[in-house]
Amino acid sequence: MEDPKPRAYENLRYRIMTHDLRPGELLNERELMAAYGIGRTPLREVLLELQRDGLIQRFPRSGTFVAPLDLHLFRQVIEIRINLEGFAAQLAAERITEAELEGLSRVLERVEELKGANSENLEPLTQCEFDFHNRLSQATHNRKLGGILHELHGISARFWHYLVFSREELLDQFKDHRDMIDALAERDAQRARRIMERHIQRFVDKVRESILK
Repeated sequence: MEDPKPRAYENLRYRIMTHDLRPGELLNERELMAAYGIGRTPLREVLLELQRDGLIQRFPRSGTFVAPLDLHLFRQVIEIRINLEGFAAQLAAERITEAELEGLSRVLERVEELKGANSENLEPLTQCEFDFHNRLSQATHNRKLGGILHELHGISARFWHYLVFSREELLDQFKDHRDMIDALAERDAQRARRIMERHIQRFVDKVRESILK
């Protein structure tokens, strides 16, 4: 029987990052247990993971709430993330397997399919963006680094979605991903690092332009 905990964690994480669950919103544990078919203990384990990710806050006798958007925290995360994401891309270029490279290529094939479908539903494209970063992180073959990036991505993605990217802006993100695959295929570690740093910097510039004025 499939363990419902991973699905509950990933779905709740996605809903928080994409603002389906809004900052400050109270999470009703009974409703979550029913929605995910999960018991109280495993649900609380899921909530502890989300708390460690910085996505929720838990207060005794008050309940569990979606964490607010914290610009000070965002600045700290970005300072770290630009460097670590670049380093991760560098490691991936040195260590990625052919199977992992094919997996990244399949993500972009899926993007092309979605682009052709011309749907206004942005969730599948958003999932492709998350999937690409997760696969690239796994290709470093450094689990500790992957765990840190997973946490940082969750926090920064909330601001990414707060800006309400258009379909065109979302598709534009994948231009860097295509360049990245070329660099990985050529095992060009320094180029891979520069592409990822450029990718993150573009996001930072958009946030600064829209929020950090």
